[in-house]
Amino acid sequence: MAAPQSPHEPDGRALLVCDVGGLHRPDLEAIEAVARLALAARRLGCGVRLDNASPDLRDLVAFVGLAEVLPCSTASAIESGGQAEQREEPGGVEEERDPADPPA
Repeated sequence: MAAPQSPHEPDGRALLVCDVGGLHRPDLEAIEAVARLALAARRLGCGVRLDNASPDLRDLVAFVGLAEVLPCSTASAIESGGQAEQREEPGGVEEERDPADPPA
């Protein structure tokens, strides 16, 4: 039986795979921690990939401009087998109309 091989980048560099599926409410502190991990790995010549990243985490990574530095795997367990969470419809803001204002 052959020993399992560790994942590698297409260019041959070792790949650090970080399972972030436990980050249910990602925030900037989580992004900072993962970015520091990625920086340390890159200093050692390794690539980094985030596995099981939630859509919220992927959106936050993209929002702060780190999508190329912190790539997420395309096959997320959350996407493939999860069910949508039930949420309340957001309440709208209703403004009173001033009778003196002309109709819109």
